[in-house]
Amino acid sequence: MKKVIILLFSFIALSCSKNEDDYIDSIETDIDFMPVEIYNNSNVSENPTLKLKLITREKFPWHNYSLITTQTIEDNELIIRFEKISVPTICLTAIGPAISYIDLPEKINKVTFINGNITDKYSITIDQEKVSINNIENNFTSLLFNQTFRYPQNSFAYVSGTNTDNTEIYDRFLEVLRENPNFTEFEFEGEGRIPYPTISDGHWVNHASKYFLYTDYDEFENLKLILENFSRENIEKNSGASISIYGWNNISFHSWLNN
Repeated sequence: MKKVIILLFSFIALSCSKNEDDYIDSIETDIDFMPVEIYNNSNVSENPTLKLKLITREKFPWHNYSLITTQTIEDNELIIRFEKISVPTICLTAIGPAISYIDLPEKINKVTFINGNITDKYSITIDQEKVSINNIENNFTSLLFNQTFRYPQNSFAYVSGTNTDNTEIYDRFLEVLRENPNFTEFEFEGEGRIPYPTISDGHWVNHASKYFLYTDYDEFENLKLILENFSRENIEKNSGASISIYGWNNISFHSWLNN
């Protein structure tokens, strides 16, 4: 009986000696992250929202696992504490990482990640053109892109892919865009991840994307009708060619919806 009492008091003493500031919750995987601009709705006109995308290196049985975190802001420093990885109630049967998105306020100049008793720190600069992040100290996190461009206001991307025997479709519609006085072609200058698709995907010939600014929103909206007419006249069904217009405001137009 005396031994039991001694063991009990020893356990209590060890428990009480633990620093109250220690945070025992943690996850057992490294984390990749990057800034992204996303939308809350599908094909509804809205401004993009700036977030940090967090991605586990570890893959899980279902691809809709998520990271549970808590975050605070202190003197323009965003502090993100990892708590656990959440198992979904509805499982989507494909292997993939756990992913979460954290709001990234534009006034932030430092990001700190805490996993258990391990801390990673990064400096961050945010302006209207891009988000720049630099490593101060990292142990379990990795930044995927040091420089990330933001969606330029009143811009859109022209994305097109074709078959090997109808590549002229890409050039024809590109000329339509270039001839419109309300559209000005531009390039993202310098280093950085471009938020728009940089090339089409899934075609025999995947063409490089082109980017435009518009001065008249009605003219941008009119691209839906222009693309509709162009697709009807130039793109045959099952021809392996497609055209997409992606606007900075979450509005998009697609040739396959019109022919």
